[in-house]
Amino acid sequence: MENGDFIKGSMGFILLSTLLDGDKYGYEITKTVHSLTAGRVQLKEGSLYPALHKLEKKGLVEGYWAEAEPGRPGRKYYRITEEGRKAAAAEQENWRLYIDVLGRFIYGNT
Repeated sequence: MENGDFIKGSMGFILLSTLLDGDKYGYEITKTVHSLTAGRVQLKEGSLYPALHKLEKKGLVEGYWAEAEPGRPGRKYYRITEEGRKAAAAEQENWRLYIDVLGRFIYGNT
């Protein structure tokens, strides 16, 4: 799947959702998204980090530096805030409604 408007419009929700189960650094986030989408979505650094910084500015995620293995540089990890959890839950509900509505057109009015 191309990272078109769908991904751009959903990037915040995708990132918040990947952080719901724990803190991650950028590469871990890309691998999680890749795995959850069976390889159909591949986040690029050029879109990942600006989106994370935007979420930081909104107070939905927090970044922090942690030491890596000896001899390796530290990594910046991201964690979802309580406000981020609320935003993810609200967005999840919006997506459920959206999927339900579109599903009626795709699968019929059942």
